[in-house]
Amino acid sequence: MTDTRRFSLAAIVLLVVLRLGIGWQLLYEGLWKVNTLDSPTPWTAAGYLKNSLGPMRDSFRNMAGDPDELGWLDYDTVAGRWQSWAARFNQHYELDEKQQGSLYRLMNGSQGKAGNRLVFSEPLEALPSGIEYLNKASRVSNKVVWFDAKAKRLYVDAEQFLKPDERAKLDALVKGRSDAQAAAFLNAVDRVYSRQKNGMGYLKKLAGALKGDPGLLGNEDWQQVGKLEQYKKELAEYEADYAAAKTETQWGHLNFTWGKIQSLRSELTGPIKAMESELKDKAEGILTTAQLAKGPVSEPWTALRISDTLTIIGLTVLGLMLILGLFTRFAAVMAAFMLFSFYLAMPPFPGVPEIPGPEHSFIVNKNLIEVFALLAIAALPSGIWFGLDRLLAVFFDKWKSGKKLSPALKSMVATGDEPDSDSGLATAAT
Repeated sequence: MTDTRRFSLAAIVLLVVLRLGIGWQLLYEGLWKVNTLDSPTPWTAAGYLKNSLGPMRDSFRNMAGDPDELGWLDYDTVAGRWQSWAARFNQHYELDEKQQGSLYRLMNGSQGKAGNRLVFSEPLEALPSGIEYLNKASRVSNKVVWFDAKAKRLYVDAEQFLKPDERAKLDALVKGRSDAQAAAFLNAVDRVYSRQKNGMGYLKKLAGALKGDPGLLGNEDWQQVGKLEQYKKELAEYEADYAAAKTETQWGHLNFTWGKIQSLRSELTGPIKAMESELKDKAEGILTTAQLAKGPVSEPWTALRISDTLTIIGLTVLGLMLILGLFTRFAAVMAAFMLFSFYLAMPPFPGVPEIPGPEHSFIVNKNLIEVFALLAIAALPSGIWFGLDRLLAVFFDKWKSGKKLSPALKSMVATGDEPDSDSGLATAAT
């Protein structure tokens, strides 16, 4: 056991307090992150990794999986993720046929059928007087909208959709009229227009958002194909400027440009993320109380999820070990390694843009100072001074001393007999 007489009491107390303080900070950080996992916004290191700077920038950003969130702006990527989620949702909650139908309509739309065409429709007794052929009078294609006099219904094709300008042409057919037939026609057009918008499946909405299909209705903010190309162009220009930047003026310009790119990214991905959240909320609405009790659908393991999980476990477990003084040196070294990785993600190196925020550092920052403190703790037996390592040390000391005795001498020690010097047992203990 380490002799404490080589250290002053003040040094021992302060080093133990330092260990307990760092341990508590790590433990609390880990527990706080664990607590967010059941919230609508679980903690993730994605933002920290995506904004990484310095020589290892690309390595840390790639850990986020999609650092520039271009995957959120690709239809096939998002649609594939939603379809995979829907399959896991169905399996996890063991949906019945009715619930499966509801989930299908959420994903693909609640349109009906007319012959072999998917349609939205509304009842309409007859066209307004004076209008014999709807499509000829309105100059709107019968591939989009048509009236079936026999079925007495107004139909809109669920693949083509009725666009705002086409609806305006239909409304113009009875402009200035106040008779019952005109009112019934306007009401039918309004209802079918609303039905196609509300009954549109989320995959169609996604296509409208990311492909810019003018035939798809929805929030006009979704139609941002031009901005998507602008975002990709600005990203490419930023990366080129980042590689060439050397002066503070250039770094300052890059920081300003990065802020603009982040705003544009939020503007583009925000509606898609909101759409995904809305889809999942509506899907949960079809579940029973018993099904909801099963908890959320598990997400696939990605590099980012693995990184997040290891960070949470590392903070919580290493923090607890430092507080308890259990395997203190191992815990301190591992915690120092983890904090050093945080340091490398945003190092205050010369020639690297300054990290946004109220703090200002050059080469040394809080993370690096904490790394040095942990290495100092690892170099000293603070767990033996105050912690469970002391109990482990006593146990192993006894185990080792007992292991050195021969079986015959162990028996004599147990019975209290004196060993015979001529028997050789006296030498067995040495």
